[in-house]
Amino acid sequence: MNLKFAKYLIIILLLANCGKQETEIKNYGLPKSESGSLNVSLELSEFKNYGKLIDRIREITCNDSIPKLVIKEKNLIRNIYPTELCEPIIFDPEGKHYVTFRKGKPYEWQTIIEILTDSLSKKLTEDFSYYRNSEKLESFLIILESERNEKTNGIEKFIIDITKEYDKLETDLELNFAFWEVVPYLPPPPANESENE
Repeated sequence: MNLKFAKYLIIILLLANCGKQETEIKNYGLPKSESGSLNVSLELSEFKNYGKLIDRIREITCNDSIPKLVIKEKNLIRNIYPTELCEPIIFDPEGKHYVTFRKGKPYEWQTIIEILTDSLSKKLTEDFSYYRNSEKLESFLIILESERNEKTNGIEKFIIDITKEYDKLETDLELNFAFWEVVPYLPPPPANESENE
């Protein structure tokens, strides 16, 4: 009799403990303090390919709203506010801030060097640090790029892993993400015949 009572008591305590767990919300990107009514939530799994994702981010931004990528984990929601402008700006960080996705894996810009999970802490502080001038660290910037027809596989895992490393820094500096399309390589124009003579 006491054994049955103990089993029921354990089950009740377990169920009560599960119900008390709260979901933590973490925000990454600039518009943390903006009005929530302007936010348009997106989930990576909703998009068949990367091109549809970046088109939707741009569409939301150009309609005076704020795109918000939502990544849900057990007891944790990560809101990623992409850095996007309706009119693209000219910005070339010389490959330092880029992560190129191919077949679901992150690579260093224009290389076949895969970015491994155990190197993310170093990459965050060295390659993703953004300095407007050479003296003071202003924020962290990661430009995720991929071909339009690539799947969004691997991007969510990379974002989760890099935000975990960012959280360990316990800094007030922003962690910003931009989602760009890989610019296709264009060969140089052919030489003019008059130059060859």
